[in-house]
Amino acid sequence: MKLTYQKYLPILSFSLCVTVCLFTGSTHAQGNNVKDSELVGIPLRCVALRQGQVCYQEVIIKWHQAEMGNYCLVELSSLNNIKCWSQVNTGEVNFDFQSDTSLTYGIRKKDEQINLSTITITVSWVFQSSKRPKASWKLF
Repeated sequence: MKLTYQKYLPILSFSLCVTVCLFTGSTHAQGNNVKDSELVGIPLRCVALRQGQVCYQEVIIKWHQAEMGNYCLVELSSLNNIKCWSQVNTGEVNFDFQSDTSLTYGIRKKDEQINLSTITITVSWVFQSSKRPKASWKLF
């Protein structure tokens, strides 16, 4: 009777991967210090069908600061406050992203102009626009 390991190879490699990931994740978490300023967006890319079209996407932005305070999430090109929080050091906001260009967001202390952290939601397209304009009529 011949033993074959080929049919068990996917299971063994998966088990090894899980073991390594769990081990490195736990040691990394123990030695990892909390960052002073963190801003995370999910997703960071919005995809529209054609170039120039408005991209619509629900975005979740989470943030964390080392100290308690009054903070605002700001869309930097228009300086519009998306949401503000009072006496906290962490927050989360869900909103509908609607833009035909990439936009950058920053977390700031309320009534201050200094960005503590920034992220950019990138707008991209499936199809780029053609360089030549479409003809309104054709000759046959």
